[in-house]
Amino acid sequence: MTSICSYFLFQRNIFALQNWNNIRRALTALLLTFFLPFPAFAQKTADAPSVGVASVRMVRIAPKVAMPGTVVSLNDSQLASEVEGRIAWVADVGTVVKTNDVVARIDNSLAGMQLASDKANVDRLDAQLRYDRGQATRMESLLLQSAIAKSTRDQAVSSRDMDAAALVQANAALQKSRYQYRHSDIRAPFPGRVVARLINPGEYATAGKPVVRLVDIGATEVSVQTPIDAARFLRESMSLTVEIEGKPVVARVRAIVPVGDIASRTIEVRLTLPPGAGFVGDAAKVFIPAAEPRDVVAVPRDALVLREDNTYVFKVDGKSHAQRIAVETGAEEGTLVEVRGPILPGERVIVRGAERLEAGQRVRPVMAS
Repeated sequence: MTSICSYFLFQRNIFALQNWNNIRRALTALLLTFFLPFPAFAQKTADAPSVGVASVRMVRIAPKVAMPGTVVSLNDSQLASEVEGRIAWVADVGTVVKTNDVVARIDNSLAGMQLASDKANVDRLDAQLRYDRGQATRMESLLLQSAIAKSTRDQAVSSRDMDAAALVQANAALQKSRYQYRHSDIRAPFPGRVVARLINPGEYATAGKPVVRLVDIGATEVSVQTPIDAARFLRESMSLTVEIEGKPVVARVRAIVPVGDIASRTIEVRLTLPPGAGFVGDAAKVFIPAAEPRDVVAVPRDALVLREDNTYVFKVDGKSHAQRIAVETGAEEGTLVEVRGPILPGERVIVRGAERLEAGQRVRPVMAS
């Protein structure tokens, strides 16, 4: 009897377990049915990509021609010695100096000796002149008393005048010695960086021999030879676009040298660069106006999408769809580029995020700063 009861209890447990498994499978299926479509649904309803847009503008731009130039320093000097002597010290290459800092030093031992000698000579002649002046005064008094001959008085006056002239000459020699002693230190006439040693310690420098090359790296500009025909479209203080190492920079025309080269028929133009725009010696490309300015449709340079087959811009229509428009580029002015194509002033073009867009894709435009 116990065995039969145990058997029926076992069967009931199995039945209950099977019912629980069925219930669990039903719940799992229900949950899967509810949650599985959610990612797809979320993906379909996700927001359109956010893109930066800017307005198409009508601006006055002159067509330009690119001319090669070079980055130079406004102050680039080979500092020479004003006195001769053995070089005692020269600043290392790369040293940054301020105005009046010492960049080289000449041994001034001999100059110091000469200075001391000339100073002693001035003191001697000054004492001699004081004596001769007193002597000439006494001789003048004796001559009035008819106590001496006139020639004796004249000799005393001549000695006084000769000593005065000798003192003037000695003072000039003293000033020269003092100048040479003080200028044994070669000082920077402007702030800059030592870029080359032209003589080394221990060598002998003569007056006028270059010692170091000093370049003002904080005042750089571009030197460009411009055709004379284009000079009438230039004026001082106007801004031009300069490309250095592939990066555009806005530079200001500092000077237009009104003297042309007979062979090349060009004139030199100097443009002031902002600090840090390039290294001295960098190659530069200067965009020179080649005609009078005219009204053109222009977009920011970042709006251009370059492809092998063409150049495009993405225009945002009234339904926030990105339309790909093929354009031809023209003149440039700062960050703006002339475009020719089915695009009008006031329309919006994508300047950020266009690289990954497809034609006709819905976007969420945000005005770029």
